[in-house]
Amino acid sequence: MTTTAQPSSVDVRTELSPEEFRAEYVGRRPVVMRGAAAGLPAVSTWSADHLAELAPDQRVRLKVGTVSAGRTTVVRLADYARELAAWEAGLAGGGDPGEPPGYLHDVPLLSVIPELRRDLEPFPVAYFPPFFRDQWWTFTQFFVGPSRAQTPLHFDTLLTHNLFFQIQGSKRFVMVADAERDKCYTYNWRWAAVDPEAPDLGRYPRFRDATVLTCDVEAGDIFYMPPGTLHKVTSPSRSISFNIDWHDRASALRGIAAVRDGMPLTNLRYNLLFALGVVAGLPRRLVMPGLRSYYSYIS
Repeated sequence: MTTTAQPSSVDVRTELSPEEFRAEYVGRRPVVMRGAAAGLPAVSTWSADHLAELAPDQRVRLKVGTVSAGRTTVVRLADYARELAAWEAGLAGGGDPGEPPGYLHDVPLLSVIPELRRDLEPFPVAYFPPFFRDQWWTFTQFFVGPSRAQTPLHFDTLLTHNLFFQIQGSKRFVMVADAERDKCYTYNWRWAAVDPEAPDLGRYPRFRDATVLTCDVEAGDIFYMPPGTLHKVTSPSRSISFNIDWHDRASALRGIAAVRDGMPLTNLRYNLLFALGVVAGLPRRLVMPGLRSYYSYIS
């Protein structure tokens, strides 16, 4: 039997000031800010083809196969855009297009294609703590992929807050709160064995009591998840999005303490660096060299 309680929807707000965001949601519960990024030029202009036109020879690393398996390959951005278009055309034609293209996942596109930044201005920096406002683009990690791209249930590895910007297409999030992590059968620190949309309760009986949240995030939306939120992400259509993982004082200190719960020591190093900036007030120019590797790897 695979039945659980009916999923609940998260709050959807069409107007949410930074002050209301911090008072009502930060560290508490997810929220979709519907249309909050719709005015950014990128929402009306970006596609994989557009990215490839800007930097056709830029080599990018893709995840292939199951995202959690960590297999990758490196391709030219122009070649990836062509493969993506051909696969989507085959899917739209009703046939079997075969294996989907890889998933450009956790890639710092604004660092490798700096001209993209102008399409994200004016960026809503007021939603972030001061440490992340200036040079906000250095903290972005991008996701570009085909229809049906999927990331299994997991939580963000540094136990950061997550502000997620949907630029093209849509994403469906299926979530379980951090407080219920023990019901999700986690392994390798951040991955969960259970599928929250079709749980095998014979193998994972504790999940029967989990509260499942769902939401659809459309182009122009901003979506927030508190630290440790487990989430499965599916793309109903081809999609471009990015997120900024960020710490405030409470999450940075908790991120350091999480080493007692099995967090990898590499993550402890990154969280210590964040704490030096967010909690101790060390200038960003002294902290960022040590964080650069975090923003240039495929998780």
